Amino acid sequence: MRRFCSLLILLILTVTSAALIFTACYIVPSVLFVYRPFAINGEYVYSVPKGAKASQIVTGIARLLNMSDRDREKIYWFVKISGYARGLKSGEYAVYTFSTPKSLIERIFRGDVIRYIVTIPEGSTIYEVAERVNRTGLAKTEEVIRLASDPPFIRSLGINATTLEGYLFPDTYIFTRLDNAKTILKTMVRTFWRRFPSEGESRAKKLGMTLHDVVTMASIVEKEAVMDDERPIIAAVFYNRLKKGMPLQSDPTAVYDIPFFRGPVKRDHILRKTPYNTYFIRGLPPSPICNPGLASIKAALYPANVSYLYFVSRGDGRHIFSETYREHLQAIRRVRDSERACQDLTRSEIEPGKTDENPTEE
Repeated sequence: MRRFCSLLILLILTVTSAALIFTACYIVPSVLFVYRPFAINGEYVYSVPKGAKASQIVTGIARLLNMSDRDREKIYWFVKISGYARGLKSGEYAVYTFSTPKSLIERIFRGDVIRYIVTIPEGSTIYEVAERVNRTGLAKTEEVIRLASDPPFIRSLGINATTLEGYLFPDTYIFTRLDNAKTILKTMVRTFWRRFPSEGESRAKKLGMTLHDVVTMASIVEKEAVMDDERPIIAAVFYNRLKKGMPLQSDPTAVYDIPFFRGPVKRDHILRKTPYNTYFIRGLPPSPICNPGLASIKAALYPANVSYLYFVSRGDGRHIFSETYREHLQAIRRVRDSERACQDLTRSEIEPGKTDENPTEE
């Protein structure tokens, strides 16, 4: 019995010693190591594939940062004893110069992935939306444009149109590397349906329009207006012209078929016959010419109660509105006279020899 007790004590001491040695050799160094920043210069990006195991994730980190097998084992032991092994999430993670193994593993456990911000301004076209998405590297421009014109995909989003133009709601979006072109476009369209006024369809019927017509009208208003308080008035001008069977004659419609168009609309543009050019076609264009913001959508749903049929830009973001063509011509003359006066004033300001510092003889 005494011998058995001695053997038992010896066994306990041996196991305890082994545990202490294991703790001293592996666990303690692992715990201390994971609190030290990585020995790296610059920033790295580490992608965790879907379904990756803890050992694979740790090995991937070690390879990315050129770590030794010993250091890799230290991180792995930390993952095991901390209980993070079963909860590590896929995605793209940033590794900064001040990152520690502990902070990186905790971010992977939380799913704190790199986020990509995409801001779509009001009035952007599909081409411009695709270009902004392309800059993030999440999807190529061509892929976004192709998908935005894909009939089955468009129908799956509940839209009765040939493209998603008009339905990609202008907003600031946050995406991750796991998001693709489909996910991105779906998110923008869902935002459109969420922000579109709940009474929009019934209101469109009262105007004698379909929802698609209203979005098309809103897109024209978006391209024509600068000031929010003028949007309902501009919408009213176009509705009034529709009622009278007049062409809308909206300059932005003349250049819609030119991707990434920049600059002023000139006479040559207006004289081009296209399916969207409202100088030649009657009624609305076949589809929206941009993605309008909420202010323009509301203006298309609730146009001002005015009788204007014409407007001309003053050059400062505002417009002069007229009920008759004669008044419109007078407004154009006033704008041109004002522009000439400004040009003459500018010339006189820079004319040499007329300042106190450089007097001339009488």
